[in-house]
Amino acid sequence: MEPIALVIRPVTRLRATFAGLGTMQPLTPDDLLIRHKPLEDSQWINRLAPGKGTFRDVPLERFQVLERQVREIPLTEDPYLELARIYLHRGRWQDAKRILDLAIERFPDSEDVNYLREEAQLNRALQLVEEAQQELRAEPTRLTREKLQRCEIELNVLREKVCRQRLQRHPDQVALQIPLAAALEYQGRIEEAIDCLRQASDDPPLRAQAALQLGRLLERVERIPEALSAYRRAALFRRPPPQAEIRRAALEAAADLAERYSLVDSARRYVEMLLEIEPDDAVLRLRLQKLLDAPL
Repeated sequence: MEPIALVIRPVTRLRATFAGLGTMQPLTPDDLLIRHKPLEDSQWINRLAPGKGTFRDVPLERFQVLERQVREIPLTEDPYLELARIYLHRGRWQDAKRILDLAIERFPDSEDVNYLREEAQLNRALQLVEEAQQELRAEPTRLTREKLQRCEIELNVLREKVCRQRLQRHPDQVALQIPLAAALEYQGRIEEAIDCLRQASDDPPLRAQAALQLGRLLERVERIPEALSAYRRAALFRRPPPQAEIRRAALEAAADLAERYSLVDSARRYVEMLLEIEPDDAVLRLRLQKLLDAPL
């Protein structure tokens, strides 16, 4: 089953302190929690360690120093983090995992260690999904299909785990309820996903985005009146008003759903609202005329 199509824009408020990073940035389309493709290791690691340069051209002596420091159980997490980033930049996932597992045992409350470990796990899971997709395209068999399904399940189980861990550490990061809902929906846990989106819709900066996602989920499980209500709220919130992209997407979804279920009067109203946004759209005008000519 495909997860809900997420609409994430940098309007959410996620805050966590990191060494050299200051505050954790809002969720964006590049965030590993919501991506469908992995990022190059340098892209997401540099985001967590800005200004530290490349980790690829590290002399052998530095490896040896860091490995020795780790074996001697250092007083801070810094050697673990530096060494793990070097290994991740070089694509040495197993070595990075070994170092980060040691770091989390030594510093379980370190946000830097937890976050880097979670991001590394997410990117690795995305890589495994992509590899499984390539194998399926090259050789479409029952085994390759099952492998892809298994990798996708493992990715969404991991996403759920990461979201819950971060929410436990930072309960104010309400935006995490949205990718959590997508992970739960993929696992077939529909009511839990709906509850997450309803929690997110109580947060003013998130409410339009969460309502749009909720409408899509409710439509998928054929709870049509509830889906239309969610779309309508996503489009018509006043404080704060929805972003133009979200408003249009919600109105289009509502119009399509109402028309598909022969709710002609509702479909007319939503198409009229779309025309208020795009008054010169000839396709919308023709669609409205057909709805006006249709019997109620």
